[in-house]
Amino acid sequence: MSTRTAQRHDIRLRMRETRAALDSEQQAFAAAAVAASLAAVEILQAAETVAGYRAVRGEVDVDEVLLKLIDRGATVTVPRVVDDDLEFVEWLPTAPTEKGAFGISEPVEGDVLDLALHDLVLAPLVAFDPMGHRLGWGGGFYDRSLARLGDKRPAIVGIAHAFQEVAEIPAEPWDIAVDAVVTDTKMTVFRPGVLQRSITAIRPP
Repeated sequence: MSTRTAQRHDIRLRMRETRAALDSEQQAFAAAAVAASLAAVEILQAAETVAGYRAVRGEVDVDEVLLKLIDRGATVTVPRVVDDDLEFVEWLPTAPTEKGAFGISEPVEGDVLDLALHDLVLAPLVAFDPMGHRLGWGGGFYDRSLARLGDKRPAIVGIAHAFQEVAEIPAEPWDIAVDAVVTDTKMTVFRPGVLQRSITAIRPP
């Protein structure tokens, strides 16, 4: 195992253990704080199609955010693992789900939407650093899905607890950095203006 790989492994292990130790009150506080911050994100309020996720093992729960998007008429998708890839399936709170890869709740049915047609991706993460580098579960699913889109990818907002920020993540060449991160204590924007861009500006021609 290389030094870089070992460092990434150690960060993942430490963050997973810290998240697992959170009680329900701490989790609820984090979810509410993140939802309040996201309510001020211009691009999210205008978005027509947003990729979210179903929280697992201490990730910040964004169900409240997704439900509000659906209530105002936006289309919400969540990822479903298919072999070594992700597909983004339309999600409704009443839709049947089952435990998929990593024990994550995934839709059993629903329309699969091309990631290029999304306006915004709310992405869970294990850790992030001040440069916007994101460390995920380790499978590279988000990185592969986003890399295929090149410059036409949607805006990416990482969602995390404040303690998941580390001084530095040893980045790999294939890592896709996030445009911003929202935690229970602050919002950090790494690509200025990206959260204020109009929807027409971020959709592919």
